[in-house]
Amino acid sequence: MSYRLPESHIPYTDAYFLHSRKILHKEGLNPHVTMQVFLRKGPGKIYGIEEAVELIRTFSANNAKNLKVHALPEGSDYAPLETLMTIEGPICDFVELETLYLGAITAATSVKNGGPEPDLASITARAREIRDELPDKTLLYFGSRHWHWSWDERISKAAIAGGFDACATDAGAHANNLTGGVGTIPHALVLSLGHHYGRDTGTVRAAEAFDRHISSSIPRIALVDTFNHECDDAIATARALGKNLWGVRLDTPGENLGQCGAPDDGRRYWTGNGVTVELVHGLRQRLDAEGFEHVNIVLSSGFGNLDKIRAFKEGEAKYGRLFESIGIGSLFPAHFATADIVRVDGEDFAKAGRFLRPNSRLVRVI
Repeated sequence: MSYRLPESHIPYTDAYFLHSRKILHKEGLNPHVTMQVFLRKGPGKIYGIEEAVELIRTFSANNAKNLKVHALPEGSDYAPLETLMTIEGPICDFVELETLYLGAITAATSVKNGGPEPDLASITARAREIRDELPDKTLLYFGSRHWHWSWDERISKAAIAGGFDACATDAGAHANNLTGGVGTIPHALVLSLGHHYGRDTGTVRAAEAFDRHISSSIPRIALVDTFNHECDDAIATARALGKNLWGVRLDTPGENLGQCGAPDDGRRYWTGNGVTVELVHGLRQRLDAEGFEHVNIVLSSGFGNLDKIRAFKEGEAKYGRLFESIGIGSLFPAHFATADIVRVDGEDFAKAGRFLRPNSRLVRVI
């Protein structure tokens, strides 16, 4: 089957993947990685694989000649967390494509397993509810990977209409008369630098490389949860970048108890794994104690949930200002596909809480 593809993948790619390819090129790095794709929601039947493969073949460097892609056949049964696809090859050949191939898999799997297409009015209503809860925060729409690229402008417009401030892709931004997509550093860049320089300095090295190569008009926001050393890596990055560092981003996954967080005591969204109120409070305290009051905190991971939003609002009522901005993708229900680097240059190397899950059911598709 032939699929309608965009003229270019770049307008529909999250800005931080575009930054990553530029940074890696400037740094002279292009590690051989294995990217692993899975869904949490299931079981069900997997769809969108064939379109994802066509996107990879069309837009990767050298038309995927340097890549090996394995996947479940279209329409196969799948289980939650089961590996659905792996992509192996030089990271710069395909790092810019994650937004598009995940969106293709998410949209097709969601609809063909009985889910609805996104309802634009509902998206605007949810965005407005979040804006009403957080009138003084910067709200970023980070959900382009959560649906097919052909919907990006429409969904981004719905989010902005509800009060969001910016979008992650140029297509979404331009549809709203904004300058361009926003975003700084993904886990893929931290892992690439972390493998080259070591886990202990990977987060700092990624932030320093961003600072060297990306326009000074873009705020320096370091991703600090990759190795589950959220507080230590935030402090180390603040020391390295000084006043150049605008903020740090927390995206701690549900597999991990964040450093500076508190074990689960039954207070949902306050304690336990993932990005919690006590984790953010602990990080804020550490930054302030080290003299980095100017470093802001940006949150992502699960903030389309109003109950979570309200917990953080209550957290600020208790502790004072904790964060400045939130990146939110889940403004509508779907079978969201996720991708992680799990091997680098032949070694198992992944963000904390994620690891290679071999699947003998995968077949070579590229």
